[in-house]
Amino acid sequence: MKIIFFIISLTTVSFLQAQEQEPTVYSEIFDNYSPRNYYRVKNGQPNNLTINDTIILNKSETWIEKNIYTFESPNKILVKKFRNDSLAKDEIYKLDSIGRLINYEGNIKYSKGEWYITRLNFTYESNKKIIEKINRFGKIHMRYEVEYDSLKNPIILRDIIVGPDYTKLESVKYDYKHGIFTHMDFNYDGNLSKEEEGYINLDYVIDRNKFGDITRMYWMTSNKQDNIIYDIEYVYDQFNNWIKMVKILNTGNTKKVYSKTYRKINYNN
Repeated sequence: MKIIFFIISLTTVSFLQAQEQEPTVYSEIFDNYSPRNYYRVKNGQPNNLTINDTIILNKSETWIEKNIYTFESPNKILVKKFRNDSLAKDEIYKLDSIGRLINYEGNIKYSKGEWYITRLNFTYESNKKIIEKINRFGKIHMRYEVEYDSLKNPIILRDIIVGPDYTKLESVKYDYKHGIFTHMDFNYDGNLSKEEEGYINLDYVIDRNKFGDITRMYWMTSNKQDNIIYDIEYVYDQFNNWIKMVKILNTGNTKKVYSKTYRKINYNN
């Protein structure tokens, strides 16, 4: 069983927070340590935000996203997401009193140009999250369950096809002392389909600025001995919310900008 050195692929970074996607071990770890909830601000009450995100891929290619968040109420957000200037998603987020997503509805454009509506309900227990996917007839047809340890890292993930109640299970065991985890993936028939080890860094933060934002870090699922560091630079507005964020990959010998994100925040008077 070999150890897999996993650094997030730049081509998938934008979709880790895609609510319509089924949860995975890595997406849950990233949500715990590096959530991409750019619509949240630390200070002030926004009326709407526009986020422009440019991700620099290999061979100087770029992937451009534009997301517009409109706060219809403190607990309801209307979202339009564009990919390379084309509308890709039209979404509604409903949040609970502490800002967690409880209902999601998305009209999503898929690869062949078709549009499909996805509806999800979220419930939360002490160390568990349940996501129910609703079909067009209003029936639950998929259920995702994620159980967490005391550090809020995923330990059990279940994908359940509702009706016949077929269950696919993933389990994760952490060795925090040595910074590794073991991931086991079982098919719907209960047979082990994959077993792998990965890295987990609890002390991934190297430095923060005076606003509490991370300015230097290891990736949370990378091998620190490889000495790959991520530097993050910010520009702030008058409310001390960041409006520009530049992420730089630092390998020791070279530095490369791999994403630039701009936020235009319109506040309530």
